[in-house]
Amino acid sequence: MTPERQSAPFQILAAPLKLLEKLAWVFIVLIFTINLASGEWVIVAAIGGSLAAISFAMLDLRVIAVLWFAGAPTFFVFANNILDALPFLTVERALFFGLAGLMVISAALRRREKVNMDMIEKLVFIFLAIVLAAMLRNFMLTEIEPTYKEDVAFYLQGYVLAWMSYWVMRRMNWTETWVRRYVWALALAGIIIGFQGISQTYLGIRWFNPTWIEVINEGRATGVFGNATEYGLAALVSLLFCLLLQGQSRDPMRWIFLFFLLLSATVGLVLCKTRAPWLAALISFAILFRHDKTTRPFLATAAILGSIAGMIVLPFVVDNDLFQRRILDVRPIYARIALFGSGFLMLLDYPILGIGFGKNTFETEKVNYLVSVFGVSYDEGARTGPPHNEWLGMMTMTGIFGFITYVWLHIEIFRKLRRVREDPTISAFQRRFSVYALCLMVNQVVISFFIDLGYLIYSSSATLAAVGIACATWSPDKVKMSGYPPKSKAIFE
Repeated sequence: MTPERQSAPFQILAAPLKLLEKLAWVFIVLIFTINLASGEWVIVAAIGGSLAAISFAMLDLRVIAVLWFAGAPTFFVFANNILDALPFLTVERALFFGLAGLMVISAALRRREKVNMDMIEKLVFIFLAIVLAAMLRNFMLTEIEPTYKEDVAFYLQGYVLAWMSYWVMRRMNWTETWVRRYVWALALAGIIIGFQGISQTYLGIRWFNPTWIEVINEGRATGVFGNATEYGLAALVSLLFCLLLQGQSRDPMRWIFLFFLLLSATVGLVLCKTRAPWLAALISFAILFRHDKTTRPFLATAAILGSIAGMIVLPFVVDNDLFQRRILDVRPIYARIALFGSGFLMLLDYPILGIGFGKNTFETEKVNYLVSVFGVSYDEGARTGPPHNEWLGMMTMTGIFGFITYVWLHIEIFRKLRRVREDPTISAFQRRFSVYALCLMVNQVVISFFIDLGYLIYSSSATLAAVGIACATWSPDKVKMSGYPPKSKAIFE
């Protein structure tokens, strides 16, 4: 609404502005009604989503953040399938760029307390600039027709959105209550994730299958994603946050409910049938056992029971097709060894900005650099498209400077998480949350040796968002934050 002003110019403008406001709402309702009646569902979804986003922004920006990371692995797929008719628009991208824009506007208007850039953010901007330069180099010097749309989407979705999630989340007014709500939302998503895996694997239900992206892992649970690896990572995120809440729960009924959520997320993790998320889960449990004493009894009990169950089941599954193809198959490892040899040859020819950044650049250029390495034939490298290794991809596509910045960025993140974990001046819950953010970051590194992170549309953003929350300056709950906090007490606190 137009605010009342005492000065004469504002009083004169108040009536016309109020009239324009009412006319604007009439116009929006009219356009919405016409498109609804004619079945133009894309326009209907766009208008409805925009109004919902504005409403959430007026309520509290943290609501949008919670909705973003709880909705991406669950229900956003239905809207994204409708929005496929519009170029580049997805719910996740709209929420991210909306949040980032509101942050910039708030900083420009000085409506929020200024948050100074830390070393991680400086390195993020440097890294994104190097990748952008490598992409422009690819557009200008490539001998084949460049794929502008795919490469720009790959850059924005896989790297800008993911790494800038740290910048956005670190600048929100987090309190312990709001972080708990965030954790609860992602833990509850485990119910839907588990249902997705069961329905796709055993019931043949494809409700959650995306149509706006290609699904590449047929025969494995993929949820709302295009590959089983990211589905397994989404289940692992939910599982870890269930453990975070369960470790400090003193209510038996709540503990049982969280255990049910944990089992549901575990089902999703198992049904992804992919080794990389399984390995990441084992490493995460080891980190939690080392740094979070509240979960040690549960993890020790689970390890003992799991080992006994594994010894009983192993003789019956050793000849199973899944066991042979997904666990004992070593050909993907051979392909990565061969591609590393090709990658080093590329780096020698293009040391500054690499061969150029792009979604298909490596696949296109590697044919001229196939080589046998350590007895592994170059034919193994020819079988794959992308490098399936984030470090190899960064080294070849962005050159020495991009690779060094990327490594430095990860080192700085681990350093900061350690400082947060060991800081006695912050709350015990924030220190515990930093341990789980560390687990997610380690998962990211583990996965990066098996897949190109630019193809992940959720897990990279969720990981770096959690790191941003852990590294943010939390305000006490008793201090009223900017925005409009809920009047009633949250259910899960």
